[in-house]
Amino acid sequence: MQLKNTTDYAIRIVCHLAMHSETVTTSELANELKVPGSYIPKITKKLKEANIITASEGIKGGYSLAKKPEDISLFDIISATEVTMKINRCLEKDGFCSRNATDYCRVHKVMLKVQETYQDSLQNVKVADIIRPEKEEYFEPSYAVIKVNLSDKSYECLYSRHHSVYQGIKKAETYDECLNVYTDNYVHESDKDRLKAFLGSGNLTGHTSDGCQEESIFYQRRCETDADTYLWIEVKKCVDEKENTAILTFHNAKTAPNLVTNLEQELRKQKQDVTERYWHMVSLLGTVLNRSNMMEAGNRDDICFFTEKIYRQLQKHYPEYGITEGEIENVSHLAPIYDVGKIKIPAEILNKTGQLTADEMKTVKQYPVFGAEMILKIPNDSTTRELNKYSYEICRYHHERYDGTGYPDGLKEDEIPLCAQVVGLAVAYNDLISVRVYKPKLKNEEAIRKIVNGECGVFSNKLLQCFIVSVMQEEWMKKVKQRE
Repeated sequence: MQLKNTTDYAIRIVCHLAMHSETVTTSELANELKVPGSYIPKITKKLKEANIITASEGIKGGYSLAKKPEDISLFDIISATEVTMKINRCLEKDGFCSRNATDYCRVHKVMLKVQETYQDSLQNVKVADIIRPEKEEYFEPSYAVIKVNLSDKSYECLYSRHHSVYQGIKKAETYDECLNVYTDNYVHESDKDRLKAFLGSGNLTGHTSDGCQEESIFYQRRCETDADTYLWIEVKKCVDEKENTAILTFHNAKTAPNLVTNLEQELRKQKQDVTERYWHMVSLLGTVLNRSNMMEAGNRDDICFFTEKIYRQLQKHYPEYGITEGEIENVSHLAPIYDVGKIKIPAEILNKTGQLTADEMKTVKQYPVFGAEMILKIPNDSTTRELNKYSYEICRYHHERYDGTGYPDGLKEDEIPLCAQVVGLAVAYNDLISVRVYKPKLKNEEAIRKIVNGECGVFSNKLLQCFIVSVMQEEWMKKVKQRE
């Protein structure tokens, strides 16, 4: 679900009113919140209908909250302004699948669970939470773990980050007594009965699947440092009837999203670092090729360019390939390492001006295998697996041809990975318009003719069509003219 501008403005308006004890006028809302004045009547009307705000007329008229900030959730505000709170069409018909299935389909069940989590999260965030000044306890992770013996109803606190709460209840002899003391002294009035029902010893058994059970709910716990402030806590119960044990975990629900976000950021950073090292290694390979006189820097950039342009035409005209922007970007940047395996070919063979002997040609035809073997030695993990795959396929298969006459494996048609087909065509074209020790460069028109006529090996009709469209583009012709 993508929230509308009116919903964003509604949240800002309610939070602003929560921070002011006096009524606030339309002009004040517009000026201080940067909300277009024309939006405010429409938004406030919906908020009034939901009994979130009230309006008064007259010289001192304006808007104010109809409820306390702690009694207004984000869910209340959003549901007042959005047409639907359902994240998926299959949830709009309560109890029915939109595909008219006789029973709930798996997609429906999954989306229903996501919907419940989404709504719970919004209901757990109150306006009072948003406007509350930052307090150490509110933003710190609050965590406790309790183990319950289901046989004799005894309990043990395995861990408690804030011992002050546990100190106040540990005198209780049984688990149920402990729960009652905790609930009566620390839990918000509106959540007491619900929490007792959820955690009561009578509800820790009998609802299990194959002897096990995992459930969680949210509730409000009083802050130790401020009796008027409540923290949202998530409690999860994990029950194992076979072991006669239940483990209860309590943590600050407000900090959970932040902890997850921090973890995701750290993982992204690690992924980025690994990826950067990979591209650095690719750059080093390119440098080695340059210094070995196997490829000029300009040619390397041109092969990237040719590969990208052909790929984009394939993406445009043949959506069945499922080509993504990431694939185009990665393959076009990796294309220049296609001949890294030539490092293992004797220089006298590579630099020979005359015709190669049969044995020499046999040696040269092994360079795609050598290059692929070198790629396999590059560290490979989940963050670079796709890059390694493209690199390997480019190096090993760029000389394969659609009719099976290529080398080193004699693959044909769609046995050849698409990235290798595209790079193979770009390389063949680039070789024709470049000077080589064994030949002069050809004019652009002659190079195109040779490619289309299959004189550099057979390429698929789809690839040739995209190649022809690409070479007619102004940007392509400008690039080639710079080479003349």
